[in-house]
Amino acid sequence: MDRNSTEQYSSNQIIVRDASAEDAQAIMHIWNSNISSTLNTFNSHIKTELEIKDTILEANKKNYGFFVSECEGNIIGFATYFQFRTGVGYAKTLEHTIVISESMQRCGVGKALMASLLDDAKRKNFQSIFAGVSGSNERAVKFHASLGFEVVAELPRVGYKFDKWLDLILMQKFLQTDHRDDF
Repeated sequence: MDRNSTEQYSSNQIIVRDASAEDAQAIMHIWNSNISSTLNTFNSHIKTELEIKDTILEANKKNYGFFVSECEGNIIGFATYFQFRTGVGYAKTLEHTIVISESMQRCGVGKALMASLLDDAKRKNFQSIFAGVSGSNERAVKFHASLGFEVVAELPRVGYKFDKWLDLILMQKFLQTDHRDDF
C-alpha cells in the first residue's frame, strides 16, 4: 500500500490500513500490554502515546511501513518495519515488529498485517526482512516460518526480563528474487 493510498486490505471483518498519529493511543494499549505481561519482547520500557506518535511520523518520513488492523472500528494489532541496523550498508535490510491484541490472536490478523507489510517492503525494493523472536515464543517461530522466514541465528541468553535469561532467534525472509549486487 502506498502511504498516500486509501486502498485497504480486507479479510472478513479485518481491515489493514496505514497507521496514523491518531492511532497512537490504541497502539499504545496493545503494545504496552505485550511489554508488561509477556516474554515476546525483551523490552520492559512502557511506551507513551507521544513516543508512538513519533514512531509513526518517523516511519512516514522515512517511507517505512506502519500498519494497523481494525475490526469493527477498533484497532486490534499493528505491524511496522525499520532499518535492521544503522549505517548505509544496511539501508535495504529491515527488521519488523508485529503485535496483536491478545483476544484477537490466531484469528488471521497477523497474516493480514504481514501480507500488507511484506508487500509494502517488497514494492519499495527492500532486499530482506528480519524477525527477532524470543526463544520462548514457539508460536511466533512457527508463524514466521509459515510466511517463508528461515532461522538464520540463535543467540542464547542475550535478553533478560522477569528474572529470566532469554534466547533470541533471528529469522530472515528475502523479499527480492533477483539478488543483484547493485544498490
